[in-house]
Amino acid sequence: MGISHVVDAAAGRFHIDTGPKFYKDLSVDYYGVEAKDNPNFDLSIYFYPVAQYIKAALSSPRGNLLRGIFQRLETLLLPRFGLDAGKKNAYIAIKVDPDEDYCTPGAFELERLFWKGCPKYTHVNEVWPNLYIGDEKTALDRYSLGKAGFTHILNAAHGQRNVDTGPEYYDNMNVQYHGVEADDLPTFQLSQFFYSASKFIDNALQDERNKVLVHCVMGRSRSATLVLAYLMIYKNMTVVDAIKQVSTHRCILPNRGFLKQLRELDIELALQRRNTKNS
Repeated sequence: MGISHVVDAAAGRFHIDTGPKFYKDLSVDYYGVEAKDNPNFDLSIYFYPVAQYIKAALSSPRGNLLRGIFQRLETLLLPRFGLDAGKKNAYIAIKVDPDEDYCTPGAFELERLFWKGCPKYTHVNEVWPNLYIGDEKTALDRYSLGKAGFTHILNAAHGQRNVDTGPEYYDNMNVQYHGVEADDLPTFQLSQFFYSASKFIDNALQDERNKVLVHCVMGRSRSATLVLAYLMIYKNMTVVDAIKQVSTHRCILPNRGFLKQLRELDIELALQRRNTKNS
């Protein structure tokens, strides 16, 4: 049949569980959409990323007719999508600065960055010099924390219903504590803590003798999101570069809501850079 690209509109463990590994021995590019055949499921969020993927796949001479259809569709629709539309629709890529090659990816494209594999899960990992992401077990082990020389702890799951430590828990240690009371839910606005948490991390890392632990329960979603925000705000990384940096050292997976918030931060920071350049 000569198939070169596969779009799986029923991706996932409980559907057609193939994925890119299933086609690793073939010259096939895979794109998965984890959708339910349910009247209540909003499939429209995938319309544009899938259309862009198909359009790119049909760039060969074999796709002349369909390519023409997609070109006409793009001509009709894309002029309507400027910066404001890119902010409202989290699933389309957006270029903030026309002079730069970089585009802020759509939320689904950000998710795909985590499909490429990650290091084996361990309780704590250094993801940036003197900056570590860990889990609840790491945060509760005061002896090991002191032995490892941690001086600052950011708890992204602060509170009685989460990892209930607080500054009192580390009273007998030379540790500065910062708590963020956050739920690991897509609807939770973790972005309200991006700048305050990032400032805490950056202040700590001004002294190269300090070591910072950022943790939640598993060290995969809440804590990882705050570290990604720090790298974007203080190290001028794009959201893509930040994800690649941290994923190289630790297995992380922020929930979809947090990824959308990081995407919004990416757009905000790109606007700031563009305005600074043009001022």
